[in-house]
Amino acid sequence: TVKGVNFKDLKDAGDPVALAKVYSKQGADELVFLDISATDEQRKTLSELVSRIASEINIPFTVGGGIYSVDDAAILLNAGADKISINTAAVENPDIFKQIATRFGSQCLVIAVDAILSDGEWYVVTHAGKQKTEIKVIDWVKKCEELGAGEILLTSMNTDGTKKGFAIDFTKMVCDSCSLPVIASGGAGKKEDFYELFKLTNASAGLAASIFHYGEVPITGLKRYLASENIPVRLVSSDENMSETEINVEQIDFKKGNGLVPAIIQHYTSGEVLMLGYMNEEAFTQTKNTGLVTFFSRSRNTLWVKGETSKNYLHLKKMFLDCDNDTLLIFVSPDGPVCHTGEETCFGKDTFVHSLQFLQTLEDVIDSRRGEEVEASYTSNLFRKGLNYISKKFGEEASEVIISALAQDDDSFKGEVADLIYHLLVLLNEKKVSINDIVKTLKDRHK
Repeated sequence: TVKGVNFKDLKDAGDPVALAKVYSKQGADELVFLDISATDEQRKTLSELVSRIASEINIPFTVGGGIYSVDDAAILLNAGADKISINTAAVENPDIFKQIATRFGSQCLVIAVDAILSDGEWYVVTHAGKQKTEIKVIDWVKKCEELGAGEILLTSMNTDGTKKGFAIDFTKMVCDSCSLPVIASGGAGKKEDFYELFKLTNASAGLAASIFHYGEVPITGLKRYLASENIPVRLVSSDENMSETEINVEQIDFKKGNGLVPAIIQHYTSGEVLMLGYMNEEAFTQTKNTGLVTFFSRSRNTLWVKGETSKNYLHLKKMFLDCDNDTLLIFVSPDGPVCHTGEETCFGKDTFVHSLQFLQTLEDVIDSRRGEEVEASYTSNLFRKGLNYISKKFGEEASEVIISALAQDDDSFKGEVADLIYHLLVLLNEKKVSINDIVKTLKDRHK
C-alpha cells in the first residue's frame, strides 16, 4: 500500500492485507485496490494478493490495474474481486466495456477516470497519470455510460494527495452529466472535506487513502461526524465493531513513566493476558486511529506496530484506563501467535486460560466448516444432516462419557469428554449460540 502526491513519490504505507482487514472491521463501505503502476510497468495485477485480501474482508472489493481483456477481468473476479476497474485499456480499446459488461454485467464494471485540468478544460490521463490524452472528461464519461460501464471512479490529478479537499466543481460537473454512480477521489485531508463533497455534489461515495493509512481520520469517527451533519451513511453498531474507545490522550498520565505508560494486552474473547508493552502519546493515538496496536520500543527508541514483521497483528477491540490514569488495559483480536517464540502468549503455554482460547479457536474452525461441500469433513457432514442429527450425536456422546466414567478408565474418559465438548460446540453453532454466551450465563448465575 502506497501514499503519493499526484501519483508520484510513492511511499510505503503498510501491508495491504492487514490494512484491508482493519478497514473492513472499522466500517468502510468498500475497498478499492488499484495496482497503479501495472499498466506503466506492463504487468498484470497480482491476483494472488487479491485472493488473500478478499478472504479477509466482508465488504465490496474493487480491483484495477493492468486489465486489458475479458480474461484478465475473469482472473480477478474469480480471485475474489466484486468489481474490476479499468482506465488505460478502455481508452485504447473502448470495446472492452461492451465485452466485459456482456459477460459479467455492468454492475461489476468500473471506469476509472483520471483527469487533469489544462487550459480551463478537464482531460483524461492514462498510464498512472503520466500520459495526457485529448479526450475531454465529460465526453468520455458519456461514452462509457453508453458502452456499459456501471460506475465511475473519478480522480482529480490536480488534487490527488494534496489533502486540500476534493475537486468539488469538477465532481459536480461529472455527476450532473451522467446517471452513473460517481466515487470521488483525490484531495481528502479532513472529515469536513467529505461533508463538503456530499453536501455540494451528487457523488455516491468519497474515496481516500493516506488519511486512513496513517490514522489521520478514523473511519468510524468520520462516519459519526457525517451522520451528525445529516449526511446518510451506514454506521457500524457497537456490537459489530468494538474498536472505538472513549479514552482520549489527554486523560492518560504519561508523566509518571517519563512519557510512557504500560499497556496490558488481553484476548477479547478468552480473557487471556497475551503480553505487556509500552505506549507514548503517539503510539496511543496511532493505535486508536488505525485499529492496529502500536507500541513504543524502549530499546530502539521508535514506534513499532505489533506484528509488522510476523504479520500477526493485534486488532484493537476495546481500551480501558486504570484508576490512576497511568496504565492501559487493551482487548485485542490477534491474527496469530503473539510471542516471538511462536507461543500464543508471552507468558507460555501452561497458563490455565490458554485452554479457553483454544476452545474459541476450535469454535471458529467449526464455524468455518458450515456450508463447505467437503465429503471428507465430519463437521460439514454434521451440519448438512441438521439439528436433529446433531442433537442425537450429542446425546450419544454424553452416554459414552457416563460409561467411561463408571469404567474408571481415565484415558478413555478424557477422550470421551473431548468428543462430548466437540459435539457440544457443533450443537451450539447450529443453535447460533457461542461459548461466550454460555460463560456469560454462568457468570450471571454466579452473581
